[in-house]
Amino acid sequence: MLENECPEPFIMSFSPDDIIPSRIYLDTGTFQAIADCGGYVFGEDSLPKLEDYSSKYVPQVIKRPDGEDILRCLRAIFAFNNRAHFDWIVSPASLAEIDAAGVFERSRYARDVFAHTNACLLDSPPSATATAMAELLEGRALGNISEKDRKLLIEAAATDCDVFLTIEKRLPKQAGVILKQIPLLVATPTTLWAKLRPHLRGL
Repeated sequence: MLENECPEPFIMSFSPDDIIPSRIYLDTGTFQAIADCGGYVFGEDSLPKLEDYSSKYVPQVIKRPDGEDILRCLRAIFAFNNRAHFDWIVSPASLAEIDAAGVFERSRYARDVFAHTNACLLDSPPSATATAMAELLEGRALGNISEKDRKLLIEAAATDCDVFLTIEKRLPKQAGVILKQIPLLVATPTTLWAKLRPHLRGL
């Protein structure tokens, strides 16, 4: 049983194999992909290609071999969101990382999303369990997870997120380690969309 994978009192509120999340944490790389390619992600533009950009600046996601798949899945997730109405969370730690890149437009957009985050948290404040889960992550070893990622995971747990959305390659490999501690699913856009897609008919 999945419930046995989480120490008390952190009982799974969902099955990772059959999930419609309510609150999704956007890690820095995921937010950057959304901000840089938002025209496509939000269904307004065609899929961006490498040749669409000058050599001076090309979004990192475009340079990746799996970039098209990431963007297609992000687009599908946000289309799904038109009916599901997820809470999107950007935390102070991710905001600081976004600002550190020095891209004004991205930082400005991050503050718009951060305002949405604050509105969501005001409307539905994190539970006492969320605080306890964050404290647990602060005090436990988490496999090969970096301190930077740990900080983001702690903020995701503290804000009652049930999905941590990332386009990083290493962190998803530790998803099982995290699930054994708390009910927080670390997922790539491809993984999350694969879990959401079967629910399309129910929306």
